[in-house]
Amino acid sequence: MTTNEFNNEFDILYNNIASNAAPGIDKYEKSVYLTKAQLEIVKEYNGLQNKYQKGFEGSDKRRTDLKELVKNYKTSTFFKNSENINTNSKFCTLPSDVFLIKYEKGVFKKNNCDSELTIIPVSLDEFEENFKNPFRKPYSEKAWRLDYNTSTVELVSDVDITEYQLRYLKYPEPIILTNLSTDPEFTGMNLTIDGIVSEQTCKLNKEIHSEILDRAVELAVRDYKESNLQNRIQLNNRNN
Repeated sequence: MTTNEFNNEFDILYNNIASNAAPGIDKYEKSVYLTKAQLEIVKEYNGLQNKYQKGFEGSDKRRTDLKELVKNYKTSTFFKNSENINTNSKFCTLPSDVFLIKYEKGVFKKNNCDSELTIIPVSLDEFEENFKNPFRKPYSEKAWRLDYNTSTVELVSDVDITEYQLRYLKYPEPIILTNLSTDPEFTGMNLTIDGIVSEQTCKLNKEIHSEILDRAVELAVRDYKESNLQNRIQLNNRNN
């Protein structure tokens, strides 16, 4: 769908469900709902909370819908950090657009040849609980990955990791129905969505656009009904 198609079909669906008595929604608000709906659906596709009961690799439709988000990354640049939780820790920086890691592995030298290292994501609590247990800690062909911050991971292993590889879903770009910096309706308001002001439609496969639109309208209608309910409660309280 184009941005105009998203905008016009949003109005039709919203008015049909919420009734024409509902307050109008401007293009910025629609953009917020569409972007939120898109993110919700991508998250659901990667769990089991969908009608297929499968993650995104579990059905052809899911793979097709999200293929524009799939990226590969590898790095051999590591660094030490004074805040490391283990002397064997290595840190590396992730791409800024990582949303969900789907597959990862490490590489280390074994008999002068590259060998694959299994990466296991763990929480800090899991690390503290298991690291001193010789039967639970990562052995020679495994490594633990802890999230240090939003852009850095800490890898813990008994071997010298030489490379870290991952396949991930990048963060979906927002859907913005108008240029928020030049549209007269929003001049001087300094509005952005995920730091972006320019008009842009959904970058995902067109087959998922209607699903995103329907979800966005559902979110808007829910907010309208909750607001109406809250107003009625406040009015009743004042009358009492």
